[in-house]
Amino acid sequence: MNLPASLNGFWGADQKISESELAILPRDTEFAKKLYSNERGDKINCQIVLAGGEKRSIHRPEVCLPAQGWSVKTGEVIQIMMANGGRLDVMQLEIVKKVSLADGESRDLTSLYLYWFVGRDATTPHHLVRVLRTNLEMLLHNTNHRWAHVIVSAPVLEGITQQGKNAKETLAMLKEFIAHLAPEIMKSDPDLVARSSDDRSRSGKH
Repeated sequence: MNLPASLNGFWGADQKISESELAILPRDTEFAKKLYSNERGDKINCQIVLAGGEKRSIHRPEVCLPAQGWSVKTGEVIQIMMANGGRLDVMQLEIVKKVSLADGESRDLTSLYLYWFVGRDATTPHHLVRVLRTNLEMLLHNTNHRWAHVIVSAPVLEGITQQGKNAKETLAMLKEFIAHLAPEIMKSDPDLVARSSDDRSRSGKH
């Protein structure tokens, strides 16, 4: 749950958990949240939510994002080659909402929102796979392992700020960030790669 202070040219600043998050989620839910910035002015939001004893600690972002004013345009699983040589499947969402600029103009702001779930011995980009694994562990072994939900996101600022990146550049930045982040926060287990790929095959997502 300790996000690195700096990573691949980015420096992180701790962020407070919102009152709405604290009010909605169970008290034993744990958080780690940082806003990362580099010398160029790029910013990346990173958050880990660690579930407690209740299953409702973690849910699909597609459910809560509309309540925050975001509309989900697209969603697909992508694979990231990690800095340690492993592979990681993550869910990539393209989300959009109306924002007011300094000049008073209203614009659509697009953001790329990448996430995945980390369990005791597996990772998956699919909420349903996480739920099925949890239920299977409860049924077969009477255990309720804690899952973590990792979120990495950044707005697409082309046309909004000077030197703002377009969608392709923003995605490349996030993928490189995750390539270095994932080995830092997840234990080294080569089986995670195989299990993640198996999840993807079973779900029919490519």
